[in-house]
Amino acid sequence: MSQLQRWYKGFSYRGSPQILVEQIANQVQLHNLSQVIPLLRIEKDVGARKPFYFFLAIESTQPDEIPTEVSESHLLELNYFKKPVKNPINFKTSLNYEEIKSMVGIAHDVHNYTHNIPYQPKPVSSDNPFYFAASLITSQLYLQDDGKDFSQQYERLLYWLSALGAGSWESFKIACQSLELAEPGRILRRLKLLGHLESSADGSKWSMSKIALVKVSSQSESQEFALCGQRSLKLVQRLEQLTTVTSINQRDAPPSIQLQLAHSKNVSYLIEQITEFSLIDAGESSSQLANILPNIDTWQQNLRNLQGIVPSLYDWKYFNGNDFVDCVSPKETGMYQLSPREINNTFTRTLFYDQPNDKWLQGDWYGLRFLALYHNQDISCIAHYNKTTENLAIPLDQRWPEIYERALVLASGLLPTYQRTEQSWWLVYKRISSKLATQLTDKLGIRLHNDD
Repeated sequence: MSQLQRWYKGFSYRGSPQILVEQIANQVQLHNLSQVIPLLRIEKDVGARKPFYFFLAIESTQPDEIPTEVSESHLLELNYFKKPVKNPINFKTSLNYEEIKSMVGIAHDVHNYTHNIPYQPKPVSSDNPFYFAASLITSQLYLQDDGKDFSQQYERLLYWLSALGAGSWESFKIACQSLELAEPGRILRRLKLLGHLESSADGSKWSMSKIALVKVSSQSESQEFALCGQRSLKLVQRLEQLTTVTSINQRDAPPSIQLQLAHSKNVSYLIEQITEFSLIDAGESSSQLANILPNIDTWQQNLRNLQGIVPSLYDWKYFNGNDFVDCVSPKETGMYQLSPREINNTFTRTLFYDQPNDKWLQGDWYGLRFLALYHNQDISCIAHYNKTTENLAIPLDQRWPEIYERALVLASGLLPTYQRTEQSWWLVYKRISSKLATQLTDKLGIRLHNDD
């Protein structure tokens, strides 16, 4: 197989750099192009109302070769790409990093597949996701039409994994590829947040969770539950015979199966009626999990310590709160990317360095990023809570460690919505009680704004 090469395609544009980055990022994520378009670089010192250059990083087997998935997505037909620039040396449209390095500067020298198309964000401390303005753009969690087909694909994946029961990371990736579902790492995380499966500490193995009825927060008189763990069509059909079942499509995840029980019937009665399946009453798993979770300092102490790191053997990048920037060697507490200096070795690892104890800590990517923000005295981690709607909003770039976010997701059985304000992107979690919001933000050292 030919090795992929990274090259840049440059363009000239007049307008808002912020809007340009956001719109292109949305299209990259919408069409699952992050593996072939990993980042975008903006000309430094961009002036207001002045044309500027930007450069799209593309990975293909040959420079100037547009990957098929990019062509089929029609991404390059957007107005942002109407004025391409040519390489003055060979008059082709492909450029390498050395040819644009002086134009884009170190601030955009980032390669981060988890947060694609980087751009220097504005402070969000004064931003409020619950003050709806005319310019507000909301990206709904519940999809219709084409989104429904994607949700059905994820449901097929869940059925497939449930039938297997357990397996290796390779088997999980194969299952995703068979259903043409991209980014299996993100899919695994979402299934874990929803309580469908678990994975080993090193990520090499996965196993399905037991079939569980998780009680979710409800403002109605009836009791409501979310179906978690293993799932089959036969099980869903059996539940539909006994109670009210609602299937809610989600973005990039299986539909959430929600059950309503009248107070005259309890969950034990329902479980007794379904003798062909082994169901458990998981109760209010969200509250139970929140009660046993440690504070952020104890969570850090419990992370796996990776020993044997020799700094001189690696190239280093330090996370400064916005981007990964080059550094000579690790000196302060924070999040780092390290790459072996061996020739033709493209492996990159992300770790957290605990400088006072000289420890290298492993954990989920968002958890390590949150830990870095927590230790950065120049950054304040925040959240907004609306008691009337029981919605909790956190900045997208301050996403919580996986285990803490799971407590939020299990409160409703739903993944968060993505919501855009004039300043930033937010994650909005539904059916969050005031007690749960306060309990979790206190443990994470987050400043909570009550926006009633």
